[in-house]
Order: sequence, then C-alpha cells, then structure tokens
Amino acid sequence: MGTTGGNTDDMVDALTLSAAGRIRPAVMVTHVGGMDSIIDATANLPKIPGGKKLTYTHFDMPLTAIDDFAKLGEKDPLFKKLADSCQRHCGLWNSEAEAILLAHHAED
Repeated sequence: MGTTGGNTDDMVDALTLSAAGRIRPAVMVTHVGGMDSIIDATANLPKIPGGKKLTYTHFDMPLTAIDDFAKLGEKDPLFKKLADSCQRHCGLWNSEAEAILLAHHAED
C-alpha cells in the first residue's frame, strides 16, 4: 500500500477501499527485491522506472522488475515460477508469487 505523503485517514481509506475490492494496490508494484536492494533502490529511486519497489527484509534478492521475470526465468527456475504466477494474475505481483518467493527463501 503506497501511502507516502498521506496521513492516517488516507491510509484507513486506502485499506478500506482495498478490502472492498474497489482498488488494486498490486497495480503499483513494478519491482521486487530483498534486503540487499534497499540502499541502492533508495539512492537511485528517481532513475529506476516504474512504480512501487516492494522489498522483503528477511532475505537478499536483487531489485528486479516484474517485467524481467520471464527473461530471467529462461535460466533461473525461481524467476520462471514468479513469471508464470504474475502472468496468471494479469502481470501483477500477487499472493501466489509472494508465497513462491517466501518458500524459495525459506529453503536458504
């Protein structure tokens, strides 16, 4: 949920609209990464195209555009699974893709 610049009321409104299915925050997420990607992503944010950068703080993963998953999936089975999941969800990050990613890193 991207709430930068909003106040608590804005966050409540966004959560309410999301829970009601009136908005889809997933359309904002264009990149996914891990803890090691946060500093570089923050320092270079204006230079990185797209929308929200979703980072997971409990594993390392380069910041990767969802649009790049399929190409990376040609050589990396994790990205193949992520690409397939996102494709099934209109090209969007989703709970299935998150479960795949978390399960993968739980094995580390």
